[in-house]
Amino acid sequence: MSADPLARKRRLAAAAFVALLVLSVFWPSPVVSVNRLWFGAPLPVDELSFLGREAPSWDIAFWCIAGLLLLAIVQTSDAAADAREPLTQVRALRFDRALIGRACIGLALGAIATLLVWRFADAAGLACAEGVQSDWSEAFVRILNRLGGGMNPVLVVAFFLVAGTAYRERRWVAHAIAMALAGLAAGTLAQIIKPLAGRARPELWLGPAHYTPGASTSFPSGHTVGAFALGGVLVFASRNIPLRVIALVLAAAIALSRVLAFRHWPSDVTASAAIGLVSAWVATRVSFPRAEVEGTPRDV
Repeated sequence: MSADPLARKRRLAAAAFVALLVLSVFWPSPVVSVNRLWFGAPLPVDELSFLGREAPSWDIAFWCIAGLLLLAIVQTSDAAADAREPLTQVRALRFDRALIGRACIGLALGAIATLLVWRFADAAGLACAEGVQSDWSEAFVRILNRLGGGMNPVLVVAFFLVAGTAYRERRWVAHAIAMALAGLAAGTLAQIIKPLAGRARPELWLGPAHYTPGASTSFPSGHTVGAFALGGVLVFASRNIPLRVIALVLAAAIALSRVLAFRHWPSDVTASAAIGLVSAWVATRVSFPRAEVEGTPRDV
Protein backbone atom coordinates (compact mmCIF):
# COMPACT_ATOMS: atom_id res chain seq x y z
CA MET A 1 0.00 0.00 0.00
CA SER A 2 1.30 3.44 -0.87
CA ALA A 3 2.45 5.67 1.99
CA ASP A 4 0.96 8.69 0.23
CA PRO A 5 -2.34 9.51 2.02
CA LEU A 6 -3.77 10.83 -1.25
CA ALA A 7 -2.90 7.78 -3.38
CA ARG A 8 -6.13 5.89 -2.71
CA LYS A 9 -8.25 9.00 -3.21
CA ARG A 10 -6.47 9.81 -6.47
CA ARG A 11 -7.24 6.32 -7.74
CA LEU A 12 -10.88 6.64 -6.72
CA ALA A 13 -11.12 10.04 -8.43
CA ALA A 14 -9.60 8.60 -11.61
CA ALA A 15 -12.01 5.63 -11.54
CA ALA A 16 -14.97 7.98 -11.01
CA PHE A 17 -13.83 10.10 -13.95
CA VAL A 18 -13.56 7.05 -16.23
CA ALA A 19 -17.12 6.12 -15.23
CA LEU A 20 -18.24 9.68 -15.99
CA LEU A 21 -16.51 9.58 -19.39
CA VAL A 22 -18.24 6.30 -20.24
CA LEU A 23 -21.56 7.82 -19.17
CA SER A 24 -20.93 10.83 -21.43
CA VAL A 25 -20.39 8.51 -24.41
CA PHE A 26 -23.69 6.70 -23.88
CA TRP A 27 -25.74 9.56 -22.42
CA PRO A 28 -28.76 9.56 -22.21
CA SER A 29 -29.12 5.93 -23.34
CA PRO A 30 -28.95 4.44 -19.79
CA VAL A 31 -31.84 6.62 -18.65
CA VAL A 32 -33.81 5.84 -21.82
CA SER A 33 -33.29 2.10 -21.32
CA VAL A 34 -34.38 2.20 -17.67
CA ASN A 35 -37.45 4.22 -18.61
CA ARG A 36 -38.39 1.79 -21.38
CA LEU A 37 -38.01 -1.24 -19.08
CA TRP A 38 -39.82 0.03 -16.00
CA PHE A 39 -41.63 3.34 -16.46
CA GLY A 40 -42.72 3.88 -20.07
CA ALA A 41 -42.87 7.65 -19.73
CA PRO A 42 -42.71 9.74 -22.95
CA LEU A 43 -39.17 11.15 -23.44
CA PRO A 44 -37.86 13.64 -26.02
CA VAL A 45 -34.69 11.54 -26.47
CA ASP A 46 -33.81 7.98 -27.49
CA GLU A 47 -30.76 5.68 -27.65
CA LEU A 48 -29.44 7.52 -30.72
CA SER A 49 -29.41 10.89 -28.95
CA PHE A 50 -26.07 11.98 -27.55
CA LEU A 51 -24.49 14.63 -25.38
CA GLY A 52 -24.32 18.12 -26.83
CA ARG A 53 -26.57 17.47 -29.83
CA GLU A 54 -30.17 17.19 -28.64
CA ALA A 55 -32.40 18.13 -25.70
CA PRO A 56 -30.30 20.73 -23.80
CA SER A 57 -32.21 19.98 -20.58
CA TRP A 58 -30.76 16.46 -20.64
CA ASP A 59 -27.28 17.89 -21.15
CA ILE A 60 -27.83 19.99 -18.03
CA ALA A 61 -28.66 16.83 -16.10
CA PHE A 62 -25.36 15.27 -17.17
CA TRP A 63 -23.35 18.36 -16.22
CA CYS A 64 -25.04 18.35 -12.82
CA ILE A 65 -23.70 14.83 -12.34
CA ALA A 66 -20.25 16.03 -13.45
CA GLY A 67 -20.53 18.92 -10.99
CA LEU A 68 -21.26 16.53 -8.13
CA LEU A 69 -18.10 14.61 -9.02
CA LEU A 70 -16.16 17.87 -9.02
CA LEU A 71 -17.46 18.76 -5.55
CA ALA A 72 -16.62 15.28 -4.28
CA ILE A 73 -13.04 15.55 -5.57
CA VAL A 74 -12.54 18.96 -4.00
CA GLN A 75 -14.19 17.97 -0.71
CA THR A 76 -12.32 14.70 -0.20
CA SER A 77 -8.96 16.15 -1.16
CA ASP A 78 -8.84 19.08 1.28
CA ALA A 79 -7.80 17.40 4.51
CA ALA A 80 -5.01 15.24 3.10
CA ALA A 81 -3.83 17.87 0.64
CA ASP A 82 -3.16 20.30 3.50
CA ALA A 83 -0.20 18.13 4.44
CA ARG A 84 1.37 18.53 1.00
CA GLU A 85 3.44 21.45 -0.14
CA PRO A 86 1.55 24.23 -1.93
CA LEU A 87 0.88 23.86 -5.64
CA THR A 88 3.10 26.38 -7.38
CA GLN A 89 3.63 27.19 -11.02
CA VAL A 90 4.23 24.02 -12.99
CA ARG A 91 6.78 25.46 -15.37
CA ALA A 92 7.36 28.57 -17.41
CA LEU A 93 6.52 27.79 -21.03
CA ARG A 94 9.57 28.18 -23.26
CA PHE A 95 10.14 27.60 -26.96
CA ASP A 96 13.47 27.35 -28.76
CA ARG A 97 14.70 26.95 -32.30
CA ALA A 98 15.60 23.30 -31.86
CA LEU A 99 12.06 22.49 -30.70
CA ILE A 100 10.50 24.26 -33.66
CA GLY A 101 12.92 22.62 -36.07
CA ARG A 102 12.15 19.13 -34.77
CA ALA A 103 8.43 19.85 -34.96
CA CYS A 104 8.84 20.85 -38.61
CA ILE A 105 10.72 17.62 -39.27
CA GLY A 106 7.89 15.66 -37.63
CA LEU A 107 5.30 17.41 -39.77
CA ALA A 108 7.39 16.78 -42.90
CA LEU A 109 7.57 13.06 -42.08
CA GLY A 110 3.80 13.10 -41.50
CA ALA A 111 3.31 14.75 -44.90
CA ILE A 112 5.39 12.04 -46.58
CA ALA A 113 3.37 9.31 -44.85
CA THR A 114 0.16 11.05 -45.91
CA LEU A 115 1.25 11.19 -49.54
CA LEU A 116 2.11 7.49 -49.51
CA VAL A 117 -1.25 6.58 -47.99
CA TRP A 118 -3.05 8.87 -50.46
CA ARG A 119 -1.25 7.25 -53.37
CA PHE A 120 -1.48 3.61 -52.36
CA ALA A 121 -4.12 3.12 -49.65
CA ASP A 122 -7.02 5.59 -49.94
CA ALA A 123 -9.11 3.67 -52.45
CA ALA A 124 -8.21 0.29 -50.95
CA GLY A 125 -9.01 1.55 -47.44
CA LEU A 126 -12.49 2.72 -48.44
CA ALA A 127 -13.13 -0.54 -50.27
CA CYS A 128 -12.17 -2.42 -47.11
CA ALA A 129 -14.45 -0.17 -45.05
CA GLU A 130 -17.32 -1.05 -47.39
CA GLY A 131 -16.59 -4.74 -47.01
CA VAL A 132 -16.70 -4.80 -43.20
CA GLN A 133 -19.93 -2.87 -42.72
CA SER A 134 -22.22 -4.56 -40.19
CA ASP A 135 -24.25 -3.81 -37.08
CA TRP A 136 -21.07 -4.28 -35.05
CA SER A 137 -19.12 -1.79 -37.15
CA GLU A 138 -21.95 0.74 -36.89
CA ALA A 139 -21.97 0.41 -33.11
CA PHE A 140 -18.16 0.78 -33.04
CA VAL A 141 -18.36 3.93 -35.17
CA ARG A 142 -21.15 5.43 -33.07
CA ILE A 143 -19.34 4.91 -29.75
CA LEU A 144 -15.92 6.10 -30.95
CA ASN A 145 -17.36 9.14 -32.72
CA ARG A 146 -19.05 10.15 -29.48
CA LEU A 147 -15.87 9.58 -27.48
CA GLY A 148 -13.75 11.71 -29.81
CA GLY A 149 -16.24 14.54 -30.31
CA GLY A 150 -18.48 16.93 -28.45
CA MET A 151 -17.42 18.00 -24.98
CA ASN A 152 -15.43 14.87 -24.16
CA PRO A 153 -11.99 16.36 -24.95
CA VAL A 154 -12.86 19.33 -22.73
CA LEU A 155 -13.99 16.90 -20.03
CA VAL A 156 -10.60 15.14 -20.09
CA VAL A 157 -8.65 18.40 -19.79
CA ALA A 158 -10.97 19.63 -17.03
CA PHE A 159 -10.46 16.47 -14.98
CA PHE A 160 -6.67 16.73 -15.00
CA LEU A 161 -6.84 20.45 -14.17
CA VAL A 162 -9.41 20.18 -11.37
CA ALA A 163 -8.08 16.97 -9.81
CA GLY A 164 -4.48 18.16 -10.11
CA THR A 165 -5.32 21.44 -8.38
CA ALA A 166 -7.42 19.74 -5.69
CA TYR A 167 -4.79 17.09 -4.90
CA ARG A 168 -1.85 19.45 -5.51
CA GLU A 169 -0.41 17.17 -8.16
CA ARG A 170 1.83 19.24 -10.42
CA ARG A 171 2.02 16.52 -13.08
CA TRP A 172 -1.76 16.37 -13.45
CA VAL A 173 -1.94 20.15 -13.87
CA ALA A 174 0.94 19.99 -16.36
CA HIS A 175 -0.98 17.31 -18.27
CA ALA A 176 -4.00 19.63 -18.47
CA ILE A 177 -1.87 22.55 -19.66
CA ALA A 178 -0.11 20.41 -22.27
CA MET A 179 -3.43 18.95 -23.50
CA ALA A 180 -4.96 22.42 -23.80
CA LEU A 181 -1.92 23.71 -25.71
CA ALA A 182 -1.78 20.66 -27.99
CA GLY A 183 -5.52 20.70 -28.67
CA LEU A 184 -5.51 24.44 -29.41
CA ALA A 185 -2.46 24.28 -31.70
CA ALA A 186 -3.56 21.16 -33.57
CA GLY A 187 -7.17 22.34 -33.88
CA THR A 188 -6.13 25.75 -35.19
CA LEU A 189 -3.81 24.19 -37.77
CA ALA A 190 -6.55 21.77 -38.87
CA GLN A 191 -9.05 24.60 -39.31
CA ILE A 192 -6.56 26.55 -41.43
CA ILE A 193 -5.86 23.55 -43.66
CA LYS A 194 -9.49 22.43 -44.15
CA PRO A 195 -10.72 25.24 -46.42
CA LEU A 196 -7.40 25.34 -48.27
CA ALA A 197 -7.50 21.62 -49.06
CA GLY A 198 -11.25 21.55 -49.79
CA ARG A 199 -11.22 17.79 -50.14
CA ALA A 200 -14.54 16.02 -50.74
CA ARG A 201 -15.64 13.53 -48.11
CA PRO A 202 -15.70 9.84 -49.09
CA GLU A 203 -19.45 9.66 -48.49
CA LEU A 204 -19.93 11.85 -51.58
CA TRP A 205 -18.28 9.15 -53.73
CA LEU A 206 -16.41 11.69 -55.85
CA GLY A 207 -12.97 10.06 -55.51
CA PRO A 208 -9.93 10.68 -53.29
CA ALA A 209 -8.69 13.77 -55.16
CA HIS A 210 -11.91 15.73 -55.77
CA TYR A 211 -11.90 19.38 -54.66
CA THR A 212 -15.12 20.59 -53.01
CA PRO A 213 -14.90 23.97 -51.26
CA GLY A 214 -17.19 24.41 -48.29
CA ALA A 215 -17.43 24.37 -44.54
CA SER A 216 -17.55 20.58 -44.20
CA THR A 217 -14.51 19.14 -45.96
CA SER A 218 -12.59 15.95 -45.40
CA PHE A 219 -8.93 16.93 -44.91
CA PRO A 220 -7.90 16.73 -42.08
CA SER A 221 -10.12 14.96 -39.53
CA GLY A 222 -11.00 17.09 -36.51
CA HIS A 223 -11.91 14.06 -34.37
CA THR A 224 -8.56 12.42 -35.14
CA VAL A 225 -6.54 15.59 -34.60
CA GLY A 226 -8.10 16.07 -31.17
CA ALA A 227 -7.73 12.42 -30.18
CA PHE A 228 -4.02 12.29 -31.01
CA ALA A 229 -3.35 15.74 -29.53
CA LEU A 230 -4.79 14.76 -26.13
CA GLY A 231 -3.76 11.12 -26.24
CA GLY A 232 -0.30 12.11 -27.46
CA VAL A 233 0.30 14.13 -24.31
CA LEU A 234 -0.20 10.98 -22.25
CA VAL A 235 1.94 8.96 -24.69
CA PHE A 236 4.85 11.41 -24.41
CA ALA A 237 4.52 12.58 -20.78
CA SER A 238 2.78 9.93 -18.68
CA ARG A 239 4.96 7.66 -16.55
CA ASN A 240 2.27 4.99 -16.57
CA ILE A 241 2.94 2.60 -19.46
CA PRO A 242 -0.57 1.01 -19.55
CA LEU A 243 -2.07 4.52 -19.70
CA ARG A 244 0.17 5.36 -22.65
CA VAL A 245 -0.96 2.23 -24.49
CA ILE A 246 -4.65 2.90 -23.76
CA ALA A 247 -4.35 6.51 -24.94
CA LEU A 248 -2.69 5.47 -28.21
CA VAL A 249 -5.15 2.63 -28.87
CA LEU A 250 -8.17 4.86 -28.25
CA ALA A 251 -6.80 7.58 -30.54
CA ALA A 252 -6.15 5.02 -33.29
CA ALA A 253 -9.64 3.57 -32.80
CA ILE A 254 -11.21 7.01 -33.20
CA ALA A 255 -9.22 7.49 -36.43
CA LEU A 256 -10.38 4.10 -37.70
CA SER A 257 -14.00 4.91 -36.85
CA ARG A 258 -13.86 8.02 -39.05
CA VAL A 259 -12.82 5.89 -42.03
CA LEU A 260 -15.46 3.24 -41.30
CA ALA A 261 -18.07 6.01 -41.11
CA PHE A 262 -17.05 7.20 -44.62
CA ARG A 263 -16.40 10.65 -43.21
CA HIS A 264 -12.66 10.62 -43.95
CA TRP A 265 -10.12 8.99 -46.23
CA PRO A 266 -7.23 6.99 -44.71
CA SER A 267 -4.81 9.74 -45.75
CA ASP A 268 -6.99 12.28 -43.89
CA VAL A 269 -6.56 10.47 -40.59
CA THR A 270 -2.85 9.83 -41.27
CA ALA A 271 -2.22 13.56 -41.63
CA SER A 272 -4.44 14.26 -38.62
CA ALA A 273 -2.53 11.81 -36.44
CA ALA A 274 0.74 13.47 -37.44
CA ILE A 275 -0.60 16.95 -36.63
CA GLY A 276 -1.96 15.79 -33.27
CA LEU A 277 1.19 13.89 -32.26
CA VAL A 278 3.58 16.68 -33.24
CA SER A 279 1.44 19.21 -31.36
CA ALA A 280 1.37 16.93 -28.32
CA TRP A 281 5.14 16.42 -28.45
CA VAL A 282 5.79 20.17 -28.56
CA ALA A 283 3.25 20.82 -25.80
CA THR A 284 4.84 18.27 -23.46
CA ARG A 285 8.31 19.72 -24.08
CA VAL A 286 7.19 23.22 -23.14
CA SER A 287 5.05 22.09 -20.19
CA PHE A 288 7.32 19.46 -18.60
CA PRO A 289 11.05 19.53 -17.84
CA ARG A 290 12.87 16.64 -19.54
CA ALA A 291 13.51 14.94 -16.18
CA GLU A 292 9.77 14.76 -15.52
CA VAL A 293 8.91 13.48 -19.00
CA GLU A 294 11.53 10.75 -18.67
CA GLY A 295 10.66 9.87 -15.08
CA THR A 296 10.11 6.47 -13.55
CA PRO A 297 7.22 4.30 -14.83
CA ARG A 298 3.90 3.64 -13.08
CA ASP A 299 3.15 7.24 -12.05
CA VAL A 300 0.68 9.30 -14.07
